[in-house]
Formats: sequence, structure tokens, C-alpha cells
Amino acid sequence: MIRIELDAPSLGATRIAISPLWDAFCSLYLAMPRRAPSLPYQEWVVRAREVLREDDRTHAL
Repeated sequence: MIRIELDAPSLGATRIAISPLWDAFCSLYLAMPRRAPSLPYQEWVVRAREVLREDDRTHAL
């Protein structure tokens, strides 16, 4: 585990963000053909798989 100790001013000047590329990677992982996504994502995965199949630009994925 990494531990970083900061004083109050340093903590106030710190920004933490999640990479949009990581979100895209995780979304594509969920949409893989043999994956069984959990309940909140099932409808999205069905639609995402349709879009990925129909769009010629995504065949490499």
C-alpha cells in the first residue's frame, strides 16, 4: 500500500481524478462477448454489443 502524508495546504491544492481512458477500457471489458455483467449493467451491455457489432469502425476492438 502506498501512503502519502500531506499537510493541510498541500491537501487543499491536490486534485484527484479518474482517467476517461480507464472508463473506456472498463466499459469495453464489460461488453466483451462472453462476459456476464451484473444487473445494473445488463441493459447497457446488450445495447453496447449491438452498437459494436453494427459499427464498422469498432471491428478491431
